[in-house]
Amino acid sequence: MTRFTTIVATLAFLFIVELASAGRLQGPSTTATSVNARSQDSYNVIFRANQKAIIAVEGDGDTDLDLYVYDENGNLVASDADNTDFCVVEFQPRWTGTFTILVKNRGTVYNRYTIITN
Repeated sequence: MTRFTTIVATLAFLFIVELASAGRLQGPSTTATSVNARSQDSYNVIFRANQKAIIAVEGDGDTDLDLYVYDENGNLVASDADNTDFCVVEFQPRWTGTFTILVKNRGTVYNRYTIITN
């Protein structure tokens, strides 16, 4: 996927996120940050039971980023671990609770990325 296509897909996703009512208890959130080389960032987010939760990550193209989501019991509920820095996962929690989101940088340099949770 070209960088332009990735950006267009992310913008379309942002538009849909703003219009949709999804699973994040506090409503949609967008954060721009960076993750160091061979490191990870962690987020704790409350998602509603029986509503689709969507998480997207788009990096700067410098390294491979992987996305993992765990429930409060430490069970992996969703992941996107391909060889790109564009990740999207969808899942539907069976209960309202706190989920841990990990963004892992597999590269040897930092990666600036945007994460969207809805």
